[in-house]
Amino acid sequence: MKDIFDAARSGEIETVKVHLNQGVDLSATNEYGFTALHCAAMACNAVDEPKALAVIDLLLKAGSPVEAVSNDGRTVLFLAAEFSRTVAPLEVLIRAGAKADVRNAHGVHIVTNAAAKQVQRFLSDLTGHPIPAPRPARLSVKLGAAEWRAAKLQLDQVFNALSQSGLVALQDAGTTQEDGFSDCAEQFRARRGLGIGLRGFCFYTRQDLNRAKRTSRLSLAFWGAPDGAPEATTRVGQQIVDAFCKQGFVVDWNGSPSMRPTIFLQEIGHGRE
Repeated sequence: MKDIFDAARSGEIETVKVHLNQGVDLSATNEYGFTALHCAAMACNAVDEPKALAVIDLLLKAGSPVEAVSNDGRTVLFLAAEFSRTVAPLEVLIRAGAKADVRNAHGVHIVTNAAAKQVQRFLSDLTGHPIPAPRPARLSVKLGAAEWRAAKLQLDQVFNALSQSGLVALQDAGTTQEDGFSDCAEQFRARRGLGIGLRGFCFYTRQDLNRAKRTSRLSLAFWGAPDGAPEATTRVGQQIVDAFCKQGFVVDWNGSPSMRPTIFLQEIGHGRE
């Protein structure tokens, strides 16, 4: 039987009920600091919304702490705003006492991090925090041979750092995304990834490379061990973005495990957006 965290994340209400009947501690957290209610909030984009709402309601009625904070400073409402496509889960949590005007450990406001436009508008009206203005479009700039060589030297430094900090990090990994994932997974297994504490992997493909030379924008793919769960993958994504920012690259990433970070190769020296 799944533990209560996985059951809540999967919207499995009957399994959640079994754990509640067994007296599970609803303030307990998994390795990421998420309670069962946090996990239920993340289910909002993975299962039918009625299932997610049913689990959220069940956990709230059982006494799950609505203001619990994860290891990275996200409340249950913050996660619901990040994962939900509608305002319904947020309304349930707010009626239960969740505070709307919150930020994560990096200082990102809930309105900024909300994924769906209607969720952003709802939270902006509620908190008074403005919806971020759309970022100005960037022109695609073709990289010359010398510009690419200079960018590649910087990329090499970042990928070497990522390799030394617990990731399989591959450049020019196959032609397609499928090729890249296959190559990284093969190396992950060959290096006994879980046994030596590897956290996941990061790569770009030949297609990504050719696009970057035409546009100066390099998109990266990433995955978090052991099973690609959103929280693990997000943590790897943040590790990758931090490494590129430290090297001076401009990086565009919204913090979602489903969005590939984009590195702007002609804008080294300005940091993350």
